[in-house]
Amino acid sequence: MLRNTLSSIAVLLMLTIPAYAQEQHQTALAGEVLLLNGFDTLTEDQARALSNAPEGTGDNDPDLATAWDRLGPRFFQAEAVFDAAAEQFGEMATLEELESLRGFFSMGLGQRITALEEASQMPDMDGVDQVELGHAAMAEIDPDRLEALQRLTLAFGTPEEIAATSLNRQFVFQQALNENLGRAIPEADLLAMIITQQDDMIARLQIESVAIKAFIYQSLSVDELNAYAAVIEGGAGQKMYEAVEAAMTEELHSQMRNFAAALGAAVSAENI
Repeated sequence: MLRNTLSSIAVLLMLTIPAYAQEQHQTALAGEVLLLNGFDTLTEDQARALSNAPEGTGDNDPDLATAWDRLGPRFFQAEAVFDAAAEQFGEMATLEELESLRGFFSMGLGQRITALEEASQMPDMDGVDQVELGHAAMAEIDPDRLEALQRLTLAFGTPEEIAATSLNRQFVFQQALNENLGRAIPEADLLAMIITQQDDMIARLQIESVAIKAFIYQSLSVDELNAYAAVIEGGAGQKMYEAVEAAMTEELHSQMRNFAAALGAAVSAENI
């Protein structure tokens, strides 16, 4: 009996260890692809943006703005979002897909694209109106270039999809904040307030998204824009951005709820 049990354990280990090693390898490779793609810079840029109270908060609720500015820099962790995305991506993509994306982003056009995207997300770009500059770049744009920019923009998601993701995060945070500040706003009422922003956000994204791409990628040719769009539209590219969005949603929702609890405690302490 003992010999049979030990044999079963040995067989199980022989099956499990290679599978675990393969999983670890794919997660590491996924993380490498995301680094090459500049996702670490994107998460740092987003964490920096979330760390500061939205414009107008100080006028409406000075205590909340003060607590936000004090606690925000300590709360939003870019590393946790990156790690979650790498794990998700490693699970979703095949080894061949990961190696294909690593090949693209590690040389030539892929490297140039990452450099352009990272440059647009640096702290010194916070005060730059990239939409306005993009519209200026599009003033006398060639139809083929406009079509390529529109194609690339849609490869990252439709305005409706992007608006839905943004409003969902806003709802999660506002709901948690209301609960922790003792504000009795029914969930249905809050949801209705959030949804009223949907049409305006979609309309703004339809105007701004292509302009931002026109600014960021103004040094790329039409052929290069289409080549990048083809990568993002492909199966590997779509898995990468699905994994990134899923991880950002899950991890940011968790961080937002924790931040809302800390804000509620801080504001309550100030009001005692």
